[in-house]
Amino acid sequence: MIKRTALACLVAMSALSPTPLSAHPHVWADVKVRVLFDDKGQVRALHQYWLFDDYYSAFVLSGADMNGDGKPDQAALDEVLAENMKNLKEYDYFSRTWSGDVRVQTGAPGELATGVKGNRLEMSFVLPLAEPVAANDLPFRYAIFDPTYYIEMVHAESEDAVTLDAAPKTCKSKIRQPNPNPEQVALAASLDRTQTAGDTLGMFFAETVYVTCG
Repeated sequence: MIKRTALACLVAMSALSPTPLSAHPHVWADVKVRVLFDDKGQVRALHQYWLFDDYYSAFVLSGADMNGDGKPDQAALDEVLAENMKNLKEYDYFSRTWSGDVRVQTGAPGELATGVKGNRLEMSFVLPLAEPVAANDLPFRYAIFDPTYYIEMVHAESEDAVTLDAAPKTCKSKIRQPNPNPEQVALAASLDRTQTAGDTLGMFFAETVYVTCG
């Protein structure tokens, strides 16, 4: 396990890779988010679903086949999930939220779940805001990313990549794509799996979702 990646088993997974891992990122995850509103029309939480790439999934799922029947044992998957969430805490669960330009703090995640979708590992959790925020006068926005850019987190290419749950009818969302400069792209390309550019590189490659009501 590499602590900076905030995901369990990546050292062993990387060592077994049949192809060179000469540039960041090294793991990929498709993200879907349900933006949860309260009965006052305020954003209260993000219900996140992370679907990992085939290779990382194959590595974890093979290790989770405790009975040798070719199927992952749920208890083993739950153990991986618990370890991942423990490590992610240091990185705010790869999540940042704002009301306008003011950072909004988040609480402890709940409703943790994991399983297999197709042949890919999925984990999900609800990340509550410390206090609900309105999205009318100031937009609510969030970004989900690995600060080290070892893992690339992108919203799934589907209509339900971002959904607004119990939101006022005037609310809408928009995904803004990142725009890293050539130097940032070159830096990411120069890093192998043993290197890091610190905890700032990932933000330059992060999608930002804006939620507005009004």
